[in-house]
Amino acid sequence: EAKGNGFDTKVMRQVLKLRKMEPHDVAEQDELLELYKRALGMPIG
Repeated sequence: EAKGNGFDTKVMRQVLKLRKMEPHDVAEQDELLELYKRALGMPIG
């Protein structure tokens, strides 16, 4: 149904996974992702 409404199902699964996580775990994951992006010279934001 989500796909029929134009949603990307892969991203939708990631969002649902994040909803189940504790806020501090989500923040930690975001910080690690930003750290890795910086290390690879990728844009942040």
